[in-house]
Order: sequence, then structure tokens, then C-alpha cells
Amino acid sequence: MFDLERVTAELHRELGAVREERPGVRHAGLVTQLRLAGEVGVRDGRTTIHAEFDAPAPALRMRSELGALHGRGGLRAEVVTGGGAILRYQVRVTAPGTDLARATGLVDRTGRPVLGLPPAVVAAGPAVAAGVWRGALIARGRVVRPAGRVRLVVTCPGPAVVLALVGAARGLGVLAAPQETVSEHRVVVRDPESAEALLRSVGAPGVAEVLSRVPVAPRGATTADGSLQTVNARRAATAAAATTERVRTALRALGDDVAPHLRETALLRLEHPSLSLAELGRLADPPLTKDTVAGRLRRLVRLSGVAGPDDD
Repeated sequence: MFDLERVTAELHRELGAVREERPGVRHAGLVTQLRLAGEVGVRDGRTTIHAEFDAPAPALRMRSELGALHGRGGLRAEVVTGGGAILRYQVRVTAPGTDLARATGLVDRTGRPVLGLPPAVVAAGPAVAAGVWRGALIARGRVVRPAGRVRLVVTCPGPAVVLALVGAARGLGVLAAPQETVSEHRVVVRDPESAEALLRSVGAPGVAEVLSRVPVAPRGATTADGSLQTVNARRAATAAAATTERVRTALRALGDDVAPHLRETALLRLEHPSLSLAELGRLADPPLTKDTVAGRLRRLVRLSGVAGPDDD
């Protein structure tokens, strides 16, 4: 049986075992992990870094890489465990001054965070692009299989990071697409050949071989319950119902502390749980785009701290 969690864990293990010697490629992977799994800031004249992983190995590797690439000048790095139902491993770093923050490229000269990935990383060649994607898959990558088709998915903190990863994939000759849900921004590699090429480029040939042996349902296939269109419609209805429930829970959690425009969009979703985002947008006054509706619902859910299943 194809075990998604086991394959994802093997992907992270295989990528973590890659020994990259080129400093620029190592830096790109480290910076991407920092962007996806944590944050870099300047506070009271000191650099602060915080990142979080669901396994100890990537946290320990990040601490080691920070020391190897940027370890001068009094850097202090530690790995601690976080509480909760699921154990988390946190990397905490402090360093005097702002040199470390600026060296990552994730903070500009004024101490403000840089959107997306650093321009010097984004504009580099294929070798650095492979480092970017290696870091992204280690930090927030997973293997999924909706509707019987294997995909690679990376969860991102915002659209600027999504665009940077899509561009890096293009530099590797790989087709990756942005995807938005109510709860998150993603980059998705759907095409099996692109997924295999990407995995081999970043140093995971073993997982690439495993995924190449997973049978893919033909596009025109039908199921015993009806056509592919019926299955897709059923999946869309299930996703809409899950979104509606998250929105209802978010409104209940926030109470009166909700911006009017977010409340109006949320109420539209509750009143019309079966409509698509585009259809909800046409009902708004004034009308809204699909992306605006999705963005407002996503912001509402994020503000409330409500978690839920992925929408795909």
C-alpha cells in the first residue's frame, strides 16, 4: 500500500542526507527554509531567528548550517521542543547587531522583512534553484495523492514566496503551479514527469523512483459512481462544506472583533455554502474577484487561529 506519510518522511530524509559543498547553493537552501519554516527579524539591535519543524533532523541541520555559513560574531543557536498535541522542534537564534539578518537576505538595510525570497537567490542559475527547492521540500514539502494522482505540494507563507518557487522550478525545466485555499498558499507540481525531474534535480532519486512506479489514472477515466466530472463536483462540494464550517467556527471564535468586510464575505459563504468562490464574488456588493473572496476567508480563518483540513 502506498503510504503518503512514509514517502514524505523518506523524501525529507533523503534530501537531508545531501552533502552540498557550494556555499551559494547551501545559502539558498538555508534561506528558503528560514522563509518557509520561520522568520528573521531585528529587535533591540539584535538579530533574532525562529524556525519550527515537525522532526528533529531538519532543526539540527539548520542550526549547523547557520553556524557553518554565518557563525561569526557571537551567534547563539539552540534547538528546543515545543508543546502541544504534536511535538515541534524549534530553532532559536540570536546574534548581536543586524549583520546576520542582512546576510540572510530576508531583511533589508532598514531592518524590514523582504517579501518572497532574496533577489540574489531568485536570479541565480539552475544549481541555486535546486538548492531553493531542496530547502522548500525539507521545510514544508509533502507528497499528496488527491483523486489517485501523486503530487508534490509546498505550503508557503504568502504569494510572493509562491511566485519565487514557481520561477525556480521553471529554471529547472519543471512545471509548478500556484494554488490558493482558504487556509494557505501552496505550490503544486502535478505532472508526474515534472515531479520526477524535480526530485532528481534536488537529490531525491530514491523517492523519484518510488513515485514513478505509482500508477496514474488516465484523464478520461470514469468511476463506478459516475463520470470524472461527478467525482470532481463531489470533491468540490466536500471542500466547500469544510470551508463553511471553518468560517462559522472562526466567526464564533472572533465574536465582534471582525472587520466589516471580512464579516460580510464570511456571511456570504455561510448563506451559500454550495457556491464556488467565483459565484460568491458575483453576489457581493460591490462584486469581488474569486481571489479576493479566497483571500478574505483565508485571513478570517488565520486571525481566528482555526485549523482545518486542506482544500485541494
